[in-house]
Amino acid sequence: MATLRERTFGKKARVFALVVAGLLLLIYGVYQVGKIFDVFASRYTIVTLVESAAGLREGAPVTLAGQQVGQVSDIDFVPMSRKLGNKHLRVEIAISDDVKEQIRRDSRLFIRAQGLLGDKYMDIAPGTSGAAILQPGDTIESETMLDIEQFLARGAAVLDTATRAIADLRDITGSLVRGEGTLGRMLTDEQLYVRLLATTSQFQTTLETLNRADGTFARLMRDPELYNTMLSAVDRVDKVGAAVLNGDGTLGKLLTTDSLYRSIAATASRADSTLAGFSGLFAKVHQGNGTVQRFLTDPTLYDEVLKTIVDFQTVIQDMRANPKKYVPPVQVKVF
Repeated sequence: MATLRERTFGKKARVFALVVAGLLLLIYGVYQVGKIFDVFASRYTIVTLVESAAGLREGAPVTLAGQQVGQVSDIDFVPMSRKLGNKHLRVEIAISDDVKEQIRRDSRLFIRAQGLLGDKYMDIAPGTSGAAILQPGDTIESETMLDIEQFLARGAAVLDTATRAIADLRDITGSLVRGEGTLGRMLTDEQLYVRLLATTSQFQTTLETLNRADGTFARLMRDPELYNTMLSAVDRVDKVGAAVLNGDGTLGKLLTTDSLYRSIAATASRADSTLAGFSGLFAKVHQGNGTVQRFLTDPTLYDEVLKTIVDFQTVIQDMRANPKKYVPPVQVKVF
């Protein structure tokens, strides 16, 4: 039988073997995790400036085109003397050297949300071959994507708008159901429906009447003779217009010759001469001292003429009243 010492040694050996196996498993697990998360890779650091790091923590993953290539190594405030615009925080990013040539001057960094809990990570869009490679310590431009809080705020605003729209729609449909307004009366008034139906029937009857082949409107639409007549009339009008433009006929001569213009000009000249003569005569009458001028301007002469007319009317009336007064007596002479 094995001694107590041998049994104790066997137990210690088994425990030692289990501890060694556990350590080997732990080392292998750490190696695999480090390989997955690129913990043991050689890294270089680039910098980005952000407005806010809400939800972003040191150690947050950094991905390149969706593949993890590094992590956030430090978050600190930008000194006031070096602050640019509204960029308040300076974030250092440790990235594997293996992807260094993928990150260039035209690359962009986006801060994205990992889920509904608000945790953030950084995702870098690879650059193009024509841009220079970012060196350690260089700055990369960053953009913050819409986070869950902003999304919920916008969703709440949209929901409020939709709620108000539904309330307005409910008011409109309620007024329609109650028969308010023109549309409401059209929906609820049976008499209006009957009148509309009658109007529709009358309109249909009118269309049928117009559509009859023996009607005036139908003949206007279908009879080619009307088209030919109108075409002939247009042709005649065109001929008349051409004749007028060519100077044929009285109207054409009026439009194309200047004889009428010369006649009108001569008549106007003679009229001007006549008017000038009248103007001179009127000027002489106005400026002279003759009878006509005194008759026009002397109020005494006017009064005398008026008095003469009145006296003459009095004599006429007296002659009518006493005609014998103005008949001389008959003298009989005896020889």
